[in-house]
Amino acid sequence: MKFFDITNESDFLKIRELAPAVAPGTPGAPLGAAPAAGPAPTAPAAAPAQDPQAAAKMQAQQALDRANQKKQLQDQIKQTQEQLADLQKQLAAIK
Repeated sequence: MKFFDITNESDFLKIRELAPAVAPGTPGAPLGAAPAAGPAPTAPAAAPAQDPQAAAKMQAQQALDRANQKKQLQDQIKQTQEQLADLQKQLAAIK
């Protein structure tokens, strides 16, 4: 089959060498492909392959970042709850 023989996108996508690299569920993805679940990855899609040790280190760092973010949010919630309790005491004193 020659390139000029391809008449529609589905025929084009059947030829793996010519098919664009697209994530499932995005425009131009092959028909019948499952849509991507969850948020988009933070790393570029076309990033070069890393060695397993570097990938494990990056995953550990991301897990640590998420844990730190969770801790910060919990601290903010605790502060806000304490502030709310103080305001409720002030309101009760005014009544």
